Amino acid sequence: MRISLLFLATLFVGGLGAQQQLENGNFEVWQNVGAATEEPENWSSLKTADALAGTAPQVLSQDAGRNGGFAARLEVKSVFGIAANGLMTNGRVHADFNPENGYVFTDANDPQWHTTFTDRPDSIVGWYKYAPQNGDKGKVEIILHTGQARLPFDGFQANILGRAKVEFTQAQADWVRFSSPFVYWTAGTPAYILTTVAAGDSTISKNGTVLWVDDFELVYNEPTTGIAESVTNPIAINASNGYLLFDTEVIAPYNVYAASGELIQSGTTSQKVPFAHQSGIYFIEVRLKDEVIRRKLYIH
Repeated sequence: MRISLLFLATLFVGGLGAQQQLENGNFEVWQNVGAATEEPENWSSLKTADALAGTAPQVLSQDAGRNGGFAARLEVKSVFGIAANGLMTNGRVHADFNPENGYVFTDANDPQWHTTFTDRPDSIVGWYKYAPQNGDKGKVEIILHTGQARLPFDGFQANILGRAKVEFTQAQADWVRFSSPFVYWTAGTPAYILTTVAAGDSTISKNGTVLWVDDFELVYNEPTTGIAESVTNPIAINASNGYLLFDTEVIAPYNVYAASGELIQSGTTSQKVPFAHQSGIYFIEVRLKDEVIRRKLYIH
């Protein structure tokens, strides 16, 4: 009966055209619990890396979730005098004795190490707790892409359609909700989604930093087949002589993202907003009550 109900539920959800979510994004299903290789199903870490897995420390473990279930606990640990970042991914970890040579990646040729994904979500939300050491910085970063890709994404930028990224810097003893928008560089349909969650700041992570995460959810506020910028809303956004110009009487929060996806400025719309940045491509996002407006600007 359980299999039959699951089958019917799958048909029902599929018939509604359900939008895609990260697999096991609530971290409730785990494998090898109690062993050094324990990991949430569909997620991996250093103990299942493509190299050095036998000598790498266990940096990922199961812990209590925010609503009585499970959460993922990530800790930076020192091995051979090197701080091994507490990280996990829905791809695979490439480990190296030199942290600068490490990355997480999508292996498009092996279904065990990639997550197929063809939607275009608006944002990622979730919950976290954080105990950083000595100014450390954690993050959740997601890219939607075709072909091969990695994070950091050196060498594969052409395959990346969009990215969402949120960083954690302040200690949080209680569960706190986070949210970060996806910034899309190009139109089109992705083939894969690659996520990395890290307790520490890349190659300079600090031993003892701990990050807990739970209940990831992808939010869809716009059509999944849309393009990088909204073209239907009458708001006009331009730039001139060191200012952003919002042609609207609506007062709303805005964000400015560099082409890399980095958030570089936030504020509230007005007809003329100071904007002192170098020439280049920027994405301007205005969050209205019922819609998120995006514009891509090339600023001279």
